[in-house]
Amino acid sequence: MDAATLARTDARATCPMHGAHAEVDAPAALQPTDMLRLPHHQRMVVQIVVGEDGGRELQLYYGDQEISFDEPELFAFGETLARQARFVAGDALHWGEPGDWLRVRGLLEALIDAGVLQRADDEDGDDERRVGEDGVRPSPLPPALTDRPRSWHECPRLMAELTGRPLELGWLELVVPIFRVAHLALDAEGRQVGEANVFPPMLRLDVPTRWRSCIYPGSRYQHDKPMNVTALKAMRAHWRPMMAMLLKVREAYLRRCPEARAGWTVGHLERFATAVLTLPAWQLMRAERRVANGALHPVLSSLFRVTDGLRMTMHHMLFIPFGEPTRRPDTPMTAAEVHAYAERAFSFVSDHGVCAGPKAMVDEFLAVAVDGREPRDGLPETLDPELLAAIDDIEPAIDYAMLGLQAYAAVFSLWPTTMRAYERLASVAEAWVIDEPVPAVQALVQWLRPIVAQLRSSTHLATEAWRADREFVYGDMDAQCHRALTGRLPQRTLAERLQPHPAPEHLQRHLEQLIERRFGAAGSAAAQQHRAAVADALLDYALRAQAVVRTACEVQRETNRHLGREQPARPFAAADIDLYVQLAAETEGRVPFLLDELPRMFHLSADIGADGVAFHPTLSAGTVPAEPRALGTHISRSVS
Repeated sequence: MDAATLARTDARATCPMHGAHAEVDAPAALQPTDMLRLPHHQRMVVQIVVGEDGGRELQLYYGDQEISFDEPELFAFGETLARQARFVAGDALHWGEPGDWLRVRGLLEALIDAGVLQRADDEDGDDERRVGEDGVRPSPLPPALTDRPRSWHECPRLMAELTGRPLELGWLELVVPIFRVAHLALDAEGRQVGEANVFPPMLRLDVPTRWRSCIYPGSRYQHDKPMNVTALKAMRAHWRPMMAMLLKVREAYLRRCPEARAGWTVGHLERFATAVLTLPAWQLMRAERRVANGALHPVLSSLFRVTDGLRMTMHHMLFIPFGEPTRRPDTPMTAAEVHAYAERAFSFVSDHGVCAGPKAMVDEFLAVAVDGREPRDGLPETLDPELLAAIDDIEPAIDYAMLGLQAYAAVFSLWPTTMRAYERLASVAEAWVIDEPVPAVQALVQWLRPIVAQLRSSTHLATEAWRADREFVYGDMDAQCHRALTGRLPQRTLAERLQPHPAPEHLQRHLEQLIERRFGAAGSAAAQQHRAAVADALLDYALRAQAVVRTACEVQRETNRHLGREQPARPFAAADIDLYVQLAAETEGRVPFLLDELPRMFHLSADIGADGVAFHPTLSAGTVPAEPRALGTHISRSVS
């Protein structure tokens, strides 16, 4: 390309009415004397990257815009542009050697059209938004839904309150990912470990918190979302013992995975970060010498918050295919690249606020975590007795973390399987309705079409390549966690353990009879083949879901033994896996949970557990199903 490339442009570029007024509203051609401004210029992130062809590119990230220069003579132009708050258009002719005015005008006008630059008058006031003299902002959080701290030890009653479905404590880590188990707990300073991002959100408490506009250069600068300066104050107060504990966990992890000493990878950093997050979870969840809710040392809760940013950034690299390609788990990773990627991927921005840590603090944390350096002000000479005791908890906490990630990998393998089942059913239904356009089959097609469209347009599992990529990461996660636990790779891979067992003949025939009951037993030979194909698709899904449950329960039983926790009395079922989505309480971009749809669309239900699969009729034959539900419930968009 011979000019800046603008990606992720705003809605004006796709508005059908935008061009209709071009002749009327088109501004005069840009003149060298015109004044331009770059609102919130400190939000601009500048990075040199290597393009797909191996050449160097200058990338500017500004809000949802990505500006790329691949011609070296434009690098100085782009770098200088990023430093400007206001400038005269003609000054850009002297930013390196960008060319003549015709070329420079084209560049500037393209940036104006994309909404990056704006025309300005000499009388324009300060570009930067001010919110009070000291930038104090109101809380971005909705009112809390509870006024008392809760604990997972209240399960199964607590889970029933949250989801309508009781779940024994012994199945917790199959529903709440290990890196979120500690979120809802209170520390000794009266703050929840998860702060504004508590999981599940309905258990977040209202606690006094001061919010301010972000003043740090980069993607967070003067963002619409504020930063939590109360959490920042606590982090600064506890910084040195936090870094001491971080180094202790780091060294323990490296003893198990010594190859990481030669260079960290994305997968290693995700597992290491999860181990740090699991240290408070281990103290809170173990059966003996459990730390009470409200007694957790604030050094551990503060360390959790800062390290969770590292974990989420690695998780994004592994699982989110938007913006830039995902990384393989064995991709080498440095502290500098972690920070650069976090800026590009907006990892410093969460649902409710932005990271409150200044760049120097983020860089120092990464230097300690990734490079093993001591913090600038050194380490404390002594640690509190509770922290000295926590050092002894690091090894069992790492075991808990690795088991938790194995459970996560097994359980979340259900989602790619579910997406494939929907696509397989849709393929059968589209062929079936051509051969037999009866109301029941037409209803099946009308139900599946919007689901598959939603699946392919707005989920992170939209393509088979993305699903296979995710399953590869789950397999690596399982294998590497097993190695960290035992010193060797597992004899059977996760993919092998997730292979379904053959279906008993009576089960397959029973399901075929239920499908005939729903759609009729008569019809052409082609119609009979379509009914059999629907039964095959549903049975295959059920058997694969059973393998997920079976594999996950094996890990969970070991987790319970490790915690000294009683094994649950009620079996875990595939239907329980959806409790995670209900706890997340996020409905946008969901695809319906298939097991919930079976009664309405197929007049049957499925009981899927580790030890068996059973299908049951639910409605009488010939009953017309209700109108398809609007999309918006169940399977997670990010499934993360």
